[in-house]
Amino acid sequence: MDETLFYVFGISLVLSALGLSALGLRSESFPPNRTAVAALIAYFAALVGATATFAVLNARDAQHKRNASQAEAAATQPAPSGTTTTGSTSGTTTTAAPPTGKATTLKLAAVPNAIKYDTAQLSGKAGQVTIDFDNPSAALSHDVCLEGPSGAEIGCSATVSGSSTSLSENLKPGKYTFFCSVDSHRQAGMEGTLTVK
Repeated sequence: MDETLFYVFGISLVLSALGLSALGLRSESFPPNRTAVAALIAYFAALVGATATFAVLNARDAQHKRNASQAEAAATQPAPSGTTTTGSTSGTTTTAAPPTGKATTLKLAAVPNAIKYDTAQLSGKAGQVTIDFDNPSAALSHDVCLEGPSGAEIGCSATVSGSSTSLSENLKPGKYTFFCSVDSHRQAGMEGTLTVK
């Protein structure tokens, strides 16, 4: 959706409010009658409604685009198992083995109706690590993403509200950062440390 209409209605609302304030301050007989008052109320109600409607539509559109790009990124990530490459001239085969260890499942939840996880510390063993994430809030969307020790993003779960999702990655020993990538939730403190041993 084109966000231009949101800005048009928003700017019109601000300019109309400023103009009405200036007119009201300069004229003692403003508004002249009840019909004018009713017309002004209807005009401002329509502007506020249109601005709010397009704000919600733009937010939904941005969320859909973000989810689509995350799904596309997840589809293009290499499989977590080892990879095999064959040299073109020597004919040798090299295999990169995944970290050994048992699978670890960790529980993480969002604090209801807040921009916060229920813990800032998780720990697991090297190998397949799964974070089962529960977001009980239907009003706030959250996800859980993982950033490696180098600062590179490893992966993200689906964005959910009022439901659960999970993120599963093959991890080596080190310190990782888990965070919510929705809007500016990470900047608001929705992050923590995952220690893999």
